[in-house]
Amino acid sequence: MLQFQDHLDPWDILRFFEDKVGAGLWRYDAEGRMQWSRGFYRLLGLDPFTIAPSYAEIEKRIHPEDRRPKRDPREFMFDRSLLNGEIRIVRPNGALRWIRIQSEVLLDPASAKESVLGLAIDITEQRRLLQPLKMDSDRYAALIDITGGVLWIGTQDGRITALLKADNNAEAQRLFGNGWIDLLPEEERETALRNWLVAAETGRPYDVEHRLRQPDGSYRWYRCKAVPVPEADGVIREWLGISMDVHQEKLSLQPAGAAKLTGAQLRAARGMLNWSVKQLASRTGLSAAVVRRLEEQNGMLRMPEGTINQLRDTLSAAGVEFIFPAVGKPGVRPR
Repeated sequence: MLQFQDHLDPWDILRFFEDKVGAGLWRYDAEGRMQWSRGFYRLLGLDPFTIAPSYAEIEKRIHPEDRRPKRDPREFMFDRSLLNGEIRIVRPNGALRWIRIQSEVLLDPASAKESVLGLAIDITEQRRLLQPLKMDSDRYAALIDITGGVLWIGTQDGRITALLKADNNAEAQRLFGNGWIDLLPEEERETALRNWLVAAETGRPYDVEHRLRQPDGSYRWYRCKAVPVPEADGVIREWLGISMDVHQEKLSLQPAGAAKLTGAQLRAARGMLNWSVKQLASRTGLSAAVVRRLEEQNGMLRMPEGTINQLRDTLSAAGVEFIFPAVGKPGVRPR
């Protein structure tokens, strides 16, 4: 077996390693003396002929946001956290570099602490390559916050195998595995499973609304959407889904009664469609005077049911939707 020490000088090996990897070594002994290798000088952008190795000199190069609280360098012998980890350094020319530092305490033959040996590696390029991933991760986290839902990963047979960004969400944990099925009303479980299996077999997106039992025994409406995540060969590896609480929205979309419409809704709907009073009157067969009188009424319109239905149906067909929330005032929005 080839022995390196028989053919190469240790310092040649160290220089080769430092040059190719972008690394450097430092040492701090029990007497408070520090030594740096040529590679460590190069990491800091310093001249070995003009700068003496010291912890204070390293600290000057550490980015202000990454500096640890002021400590006595002699604590290196007992606490290596003064430098261990990933930190940014600013070279004298202003260049910013990321370095990872790891260290180890060395003992003398009597097992007393003799020195601390540290290795520093330039990881700036790795950090640069990871930046797009971090941005995607931040956007992904923001998307979860915007949707207000629980993201999950599921299998072909409908089991939820992972809940994303929901480690501390006890309610989300109830969905894990087949738990979501047990939370459905008993009479809805068979249909829910059948819908899922159809999506899994066809590869079409899954999009349903169902009720889930809450810890207090009540039920809330959720909208569940999922899309397949395929392998390169097209085989579905997993499903990525989101479950969103739409209970209040569901209540707000309760169908209006046979003669349920307010003057404010009528005005808003006409304005949304950019119709004049005459246009609405012409489309409904009413007079402009009747339309104006209805729009001026407070609360629910007091007119024959047929007239109100005619107004509501005409406006709905033109692209507006009337909503009657359980809490708050009736409203109108584009369909």
